[in-house]
Amino acid sequence: MQLQLGWKRRIAILCAGLTLIFTMLALRLGWIQMVQVNRVMPGYQRTLREMSVLQRERGVMLDSGRGQFTDHHGRALTGRLEWGLVFFPEQHKLDSNSKADKHKRQFKLEQLASILNSQTDSLKAEWQREQTPHFWTGGGSEPIRLNEMQRERIHELQIDGIDVYPVMVRYPHKASGSQWLGYLNEQPAVSGGSDSHRDEVKQPYAMKSGAAGLERTLEPLLRGIGPTLVSRMVGGNGQIISEMQPRVIAPANKYYPLMVETTIDAGVQQAIEDLTQSSGMQEGAVVVLDAMNADVRAMVSRPFYDPQHVDPENSSSWGNRAIQAAVPGSIFKIVTAAAALENRVVSRNEQFHCEGNYGKYGLSCWKQHGHGELNLEQGFAESCNIVFAETARRLQMEQLEQTADRLGLARAVGWQEQHVAGMPVLKHFDHEEPGRIRTPAVKSDDEGARIQTAIGQRDVLVTPLQAANLVVTLLHEGQVTAPRLVQRIRYADGGTMLEMPLHVSPSAAGKISPATAHQLVSWMHTVVRQGTGKSLQHARWHVAGKSGTAQVMQKGAPKNHQWFIGYGPIEEPKYAVAVLVQNVSPSSSHQATALFGKVMDYLASPK
Repeated sequence: MQLQLGWKRRIAILCAGLTLIFTMLALRLGWIQMVQVNRVMPGYQRTLREMSVLQRERGVMLDSGRGQFTDHHGRALTGRLEWGLVFFPEQHKLDSNSKADKHKRQFKLEQLASILNSQTDSLKAEWQREQTPHFWTGGGSEPIRLNEMQRERIHELQIDGIDVYPVMVRYPHKASGSQWLGYLNEQPAVSGGSDSHRDEVKQPYAMKSGAAGLERTLEPLLRGIGPTLVSRMVGGNGQIISEMQPRVIAPANKYYPLMVETTIDAGVQQAIEDLTQSSGMQEGAVVVLDAMNADVRAMVSRPFYDPQHVDPENSSSWGNRAIQAAVPGSIFKIVTAAAALENRVVSRNEQFHCEGNYGKYGLSCWKQHGHGELNLEQGFAESCNIVFAETARRLQMEQLEQTADRLGLARAVGWQEQHVAGMPVLKHFDHEEPGRIRTPAVKSDDEGARIQTAIGQRDVLVTPLQAANLVVTLLHEGQVTAPRLVQRIRYADGGTMLEMPLHVSPSAAGKISPATAHQLVSWMHTVVRQGTGKSLQHARWHVAGKSGTAQVMQKGAPKNHQWFIGYGPIEEPKYAVAVLVQNVSPSSSHQATALFGKVMDYLASPK
């Protein structure tokens, strides 16, 4: 009796244990089916339900789901729908044993090859090249886009295993000077796991992330919530189930992808790119800012780059020269003149004498026999090195540095903000260089270094963005504004996700006085009326500005950087423009002044 009771107790305990285990498994399964299946898996940005489906499918990506860019009028800068041919491999149909089927299929393939301007054998080989769906590339590395006629004729053929789908193409098929936009590069693999679907997505921008420009600085916002795919179901052996038709899978979220509204004017950007091309400009940059608020309306860098074919190791083309610092030459005399006025080291009518040669530090004036007698305003208009050398002798290096800082030089001035949208720093200009006034090795009492600095040589570096913003600063009575490239980010349904308000970029040392700013603006008028900018007197607008020529060395050979910065029209300023033409022959005419005039004439023309 006791033995029977012992066995019964053991059986009861075993049954209770099994019941508990099955209950826990049922609860776990219910948790997975009801809750966890809709949770986003860490590192994948997909739910468990989506990943389970993707493991049973093979497809191509039609749209990465990445956020797009528009100009400030709402015109698309990225994202264009084009048509691509997708092959769905179906081996048994390609190698059908039926002679009638084979003959009919061969005839259709010949027609398809004719439509695509291809060869039948190469077309069939590309179809059979992969066991997963893929775009037709014509033997190249990227899908070939179809025109409307090709799309209609292919649709009429009704070939099983072939279809045409709209695909989102991110960038235009050409090189441009919009390096501020950036480009995409391969995204590194996520640590701690592997995405089983990653190798099955065949599309140029699959698993790519921002590598430069706004694509990089806004990466966390642009990434999106998932791609749009056209896929086929596969069996346990990985073979496509031909009886099941292709289907399109897309994220169901009305808020994504996001839309980034830039401050760029696409028409102005393209026109200035064309002007730099027609003028023969090889290296340099042009920046156009709205004179009212310093928003970037155009930013062109040369040489151009192709965002679809970028060598990350070679930054000479994809690097944005508009935010790279260069020797400024005489445009820096604006800073020296401001320092002289602020510190009252030069009287209003004081005369200087220029004979052409300064007599020390190897300094001379660009005018061989000199300018004779002239005051500081005339020296500014004529860009006389002798006048500014004498002025620099009365200043301290620290005064030049402080004035430059007050005017937004020797520091990054582009728009940025801390702790926005979950990012430590949100900025608009990727790898913006701060520039500089002198290196630590230069002593403040070194008169020769101070004189060379005062005329924008020696160690001085300024970016074209800073130079254009300097003009806006003077027009705003010395208040430095932070230039923007982005004004807001919207959800897909049009709602606003994030506003990026205008910022000022003040110096800890304060700002220059309004009187000094007005004086310098007036002197920029004089440059065009009777100085080095006289060739601009016949421009469509009345313009004002300051020219500059900097001596540099390139691969051991002497070259010049040519600058012209200014604004127009004088009566009601609309645009501030900086032009930098780099590494030209010392004997070359001043291309920067000529290009500035062309840019201003375009801006003045009816649109």
